[in-house]
Amino acid sequence: MEDKEHKQCRFDTELLDTVFDCVIPYIYPNDLNSVSLVCRKLYELDSMTRKHVTIQNCYSVPQSRLVKRFPNLESVTLKGYAKWDGYVTPWVEEIGERLKRLECVRFRRMIVRDHDLEVLAGMCGEKLRVLRIEACMGFTTDGLLCIGNKCSELRILSLEKSLIYENGGEWLHELALRTKCLESLNYYLTPLDKYDYEDLVLIAKNCSESLVSLKLRRCPRKYVAEVFRYGVNLEEFGGDAYIDEGEEYIGAKFPPKMRRVTLSNGNTLDIPIIRSFEHQLTKLNLIFSSFGSDEHCVLIHKCLNLEELHTTNAIGDFGLQVASHFCKKLRKIKIRRGRLEETVSHIGLTDLAKGCLELECLYVNVKDITNETLECVGANLKKLRHFYLGLFHEAEEVSELPLDNGVRALLTGCTKLVKLGIHLRSGTRGLTDVGWGYIGKYGLNLVDMDLGFCRDTDAGLLELSKGCPKLQKLEMSGCDFSQQALANFVLNVTSLRYLWVQDYYAFKNGHDIFAMVRPFWKMELIKYKSDVAQQKPPSLLAYYSVAEQRKDIPDNVIPLYPYVQFE
Repeated sequence: MEDKEHKQCRFDTELLDTVFDCVIPYIYPNDLNSVSLVCRKLYELDSMTRKHVTIQNCYSVPQSRLVKRFPNLESVTLKGYAKWDGYVTPWVEEIGERLKRLECVRFRRMIVRDHDLEVLAGMCGEKLRVLRIEACMGFTTDGLLCIGNKCSELRILSLEKSLIYENGGEWLHELALRTKCLESLNYYLTPLDKYDYEDLVLIAKNCSESLVSLKLRRCPRKYVAEVFRYGVNLEEFGGDAYIDEGEEYIGAKFPPKMRRVTLSNGNTLDIPIIRSFEHQLTKLNLIFSSFGSDEHCVLIHKCLNLEELHTTNAIGDFGLQVASHFCKKLRKIKIRRGRLEETVSHIGLTDLAKGCLELECLYVNVKDITNETLECVGANLKKLRHFYLGLFHEAEEVSELPLDNGVRALLTGCTKLVKLGIHLRSGTRGLTDVGWGYIGKYGLNLVDMDLGFCRDTDAGLLELSKGCPKLQKLEMSGCDFSQQALANFVLNVTSLRYLWVQDYYAFKNGHDIFAMVRPFWKMELIKYKSDVAQQKPPSLLAYYSVAEQRKDIPDNVIPLYPYVQFE
């Protein structure tokens, strides 16, 4: 009898293991932490099967704890914050040595040294498939040369927005000689331009079958034409294909599979080339182009399959109206502040909300806004997950403030919204305490908020803290709530992991701010550099961390409260 029960128990355990093994891969990554808390078995299974981890704050967890918890990681993403000087060195030493299956590394907004890249290349070698060093600084092309020397199986190298010091172009030459399977090369928005352009052509030639994405800073058009001739499978291109002085215009014919284009300094001569394949475009980035509203309209009115559009207010209201009529598949649109000659207002935003019903991300800077427009967004964009509204043109009158009712309609209509940004104008009463209360009451799924110049009184922050049960990140600027109000907010919103208050004028001696202290909570003041002409008050940074107090604090960072005193 006991033997029968033992066999049954073993069968049940094996069955449970099989079920767990089948289910775990389908669990959304953000939910894995919660699942691992259900029982010891799920904790161990998650520990052994987790392939990817994203660390949103590089000082929130010790490196040794991560590799012990997830020894079989294949991919690690590590993020810091601007003006904070987060160093990758301790992470590189730990993950490079301990994670034997590591093949994908991404650093964002961090300090990277040449030695870090040398160590990473030495430890990972040909195992390294993906390296993304984006919006980082501190390294040179010497470090990239080490990567090119030892990581011959690299599939993706992305350096976008990084500040890199150039010591010649040998890094690209080495990459061109050794890499035969590169899929994506990206050094867009970097200073890199001192290299032999023939090396780009060689990469396209050697990796003609695999190369699908190329984003660079600037390159003579004649070499871009050569790259396109060999890179027959290219689907994405970004950069400035310029013409040398004295040369005739060269029309570079894009490869047949091209679907995503980022133009820097584009001009009217480029329009016919793009129009030749605009029917297959899914992404178009014109932020750094010189196009006005008319050129935008000519380009996008036949982009029927366009899913992403990145541009500036140069598109104008009429351009947005054209997009709303013809670009029905748009999922993401970002309109940044650009030239002041053209403007986007609530009129264009209303047209967009009525016509592009598939939008999931809407990031827009406008000169004017009304509650009715926000109500229109809430009524039509049911799939919206990210929304950012910025007001500019300080001299313009705003048609309707405050925006309390519009924000309420936005949140009640867009129930999938997880990221909300609202930046209004200094000196205006854009949101009252009632509006802050609406965000708390109806922002049930909000995880990330960025609010600027929309403070009323401390009571508004208190009302906000009564809701937003999933809020993890809050950034504020031009919202000088009292220290006591901030402290109460942090204590009430137990899900909060990160708080940033830019130019915190209300900070004096800091005594009241210590009321927000809770286990594993750290607070720091970020001062402006001493060489800044107009001195501003420091910014307040508070975050959740189970790591020790960082030992690489720069001079402009003042730690206010480490969560525990280590011996």
